[in-house]
Amino acid sequence: MVEDSKDKDVEKIARLEKRIEELEKGSHKQSEDIQVGGIVQNVVSQFIPGLGGIIKSLEESSPEFRQRIADTDAEIKHRIDVGWSSKPVVDYHVSTRPLGHGARRAAPRTESVEMPKSAPHRQPIVDVMEGKDGITIIAELPGVSEEDLLMNLEGETLEITAGQFSKKIAMPRPAKSIIEKSFKNGILHLKLD
Repeated sequence: MVEDSKDKDVEKIARLEKRIEELEKGSHKQSEDIQVGGIVQNVVSQFIPGLGGIIKSLEESSPEFRQRIADTDAEIKHRIDVGWSSKPVVDYHVSTRPLGHGARRAAPRTESVEMPKSAPHRQPIVDVMEGKDGITIIAELPGVSEEDLLMNLEGETLEITAGQFSKKIAMPRPAKSIIEKSFKNGILHLKLD
């Protein structure tokens, strides 16, 4: 009995393989099985005997079910004719070599992204205000320590450099010197006369 079941399975597989070969060769001849019923009905009845009859009776009694089966058959036929998927296939080249004793060790993984040797200079956000008592400058320098601050005043230009920040600030009028300086929580506050 087990041998009989195996023989039937082998026979079914052989028929399916033959049908696949016909479709791959571009043969548009329909076999008698396909002409009698749809692809879905024939495939289902080959794998689960009796279910094909249920599908056939549902098709006869329900127009919606008949339409769904017809749509599925048309989609299957279309995919067989043009190829199964319209999406690109990604091959990740996965190695199946065993890891263990005697296996060649892979080279250590190296990073392909290299960080620049020095960070690019960014301009800090700066506000310049002129008042009766002089020029006030407020600059945002996040992540900078007070030891890194360098300031150079020349006439109407003040240059501030601190870490990755660098900016030349044009003032509304020439200034003589920096009379007040405070730096707290990344905010530089200067007063010039």
